Amino acid sequence: MIYIATVHWLDDMWIDIQLKYFKRYLPDDSYRVYAFLNGIDPTPYCERIHYINTGDIQAHVTKLNILASEICKVAGSDDVIYFIDGDAFPVGDIDSFITRQLLQTDLVAVQRLENEGDPQPHPSFCATTVRFWKEIGGDWGQGPRWKTYSGASRTDVGALLWEKLNKNGIDWFPMHRSNKINLHPLWFGVYHELIYHHGAAFRTPYCMVDIKDARKVWWKRVLMDIADSKFGTMNSGWYQNAIYSFVMKNQIKKVLIHSHKLIEEIPEDLQFSEQFKG
Repeated sequence: MIYIATVHWLDDMWIDIQLKYFKRYLPDDSYRVYAFLNGIDPTPYCERIHYINTGDIQAHVTKLNILASEICKVAGSDDVIYFIDGDAFPVGDIDSFITRQLLQTDLVAVQRLENEGDPQPHPSFCATTVRFWKEIGGDWGQGPRWKTYSGASRTDVGALLWEKLNKNGIDWFPMHRSNKINLHPLWFGVYHELIYHHGAAFRTPYCMVDIKDARKVWWKRVLMDIADSKFGTMNSGWYQNAIYSFVMKNQIKKVLIHSHKLIEEIPEDLQFSEQFKG
């Protein structure tokens, strides 16, 4: 059995899309979906999503860890967990690939090297067995740090898992971006030609690459330094996000144009990802 752990935040638009692609690319009766639906009426999904949590929890890593805990209570040791972002879904035979790959490695996950060299397993898609998740004490938390391509110190979701794998000398299979056509360096990504991740569907769409490019302009750099100060990070980072959104408004606008176009295509064309193969 495959247990799918996913999170949707304040917007139900991606739920039907995701469920449609699960149905297309996973064998019937082979999977159960466990989901956090924050700020979303769960009623329309009760028959299609096995487990729904609407708890008032903001931290993404906490929600992923809760879903994993719930799955581990009922799943068998050889059952498989798919962690997958709410705006991600399979676009190929992911089941056969994961079945083969987990015979060779204990964990398979997206690795977003294109995001300034992020080395860690990323929960936009990650697959492992229940047994291994328990053995390693699986945790999606941040904490351990690495150097970006630009030399900055950084941590992000998946850092603790990355550290656990490294400390125990455990190899894992990284799924890398396979796009030949890129509308953006990070968003709208296809990984190993099997998983599509739209990216930033539940927040303002800017990333490390956009921040690096914006900082090349002196006045943007000044404003972004303010955003990164104690003042900017007050109020849960609201000021920081507002400043960043202003500084990168043209880039964000371009991303949203691509996003809206793809959102029109994705529900109707199950082969939409072919456009990224070139």
